[in-house]
Amino acid sequence: MLICEEMLLLLTRDDGRTEAWVSYRDYALAAGLLADLALADCVEFEDRKNPKVWLAGEVGGGAGQARSEARSTFPAPGAAPGAAEDAGPGAVMEFGIRALAERSKPPRVQSLVTAGWFNPREVVSRSLVAQGVLDLEEAKYLGLRPERYPAVDDGPEAHTRSRLREALAGRGEISLSDAMVLGILRGMDSAKVILKEEAAAEGLKGGGLNKRIEQITDELPALAQQSGRAVKASIDSINAAIAAGIAASAAVTAPT
Repeated sequence: MLICEEMLLLLTRDDGRTEAWVSYRDYALAAGLLADLALADCVEFEDRKNPKVWLAGEVGGGAGQARSEARSTFPAPGAAPGAAEDAGPGAVMEFGIRALAERSKPPRVQSLVTAGWFNPREVVSRSLVAQGVLDLEEAKYLGLRPERYPAVDDGPEAHTRSRLREALAGRGEISLSDAMVLGILRGMDSAKVILKEEAAAEGLKGGGLNKRIEQITDELPALAQQSGRAVKASIDSINAAIAAGIAASAAVTAPT
């Protein structure tokens, strides 16, 4: 299962509604999609604070070819999920790559995570519906009741939570995707709520949970180090982007 799919399950109630306190779920979904693209070696990051993001193959003069290939291969962002050959994880990845290919220049991570054109909520939700994890309740009352995706199979989320608990406990090897999920939750400052039971079961109280997640992202699996992937840099950039986006949104909506 993709990271962005796991993020949607973790940040959505079983009745299909967003958890009441989660105001920035879409940022987490975009961050998850970016993490999925990074782990699949579909994108590359600039080596600096708030880096630019390129499609793989763009750096070093291959930008035109990379974008041309992406445009011809993947359906346009916003296209109906049925426009892709499948409505599952493949369609989600196609959405992300095509969205990046449509930009005239490489975006920075901060703008990417908060951009409406990179928001994968609909395609991620429909992917989970196609996999039999969620159901679809159409919008009602002229849109006053928005589309909902209630859970019909709680197995995938339970499996994700089990893996995250094992990671927090330090039992076994931690996967790159689990490190990414934990990093995004920490970046949203939501791990203490989303993983409340898992943290309590492992005796992680107060700031202990965030410290443990920071340790996990600092000591990523050997595979990440050996492959040369800048996974730690990706997590740091994504988390900084989420924090900046939340701060900016809060500033706009704050009373004057």
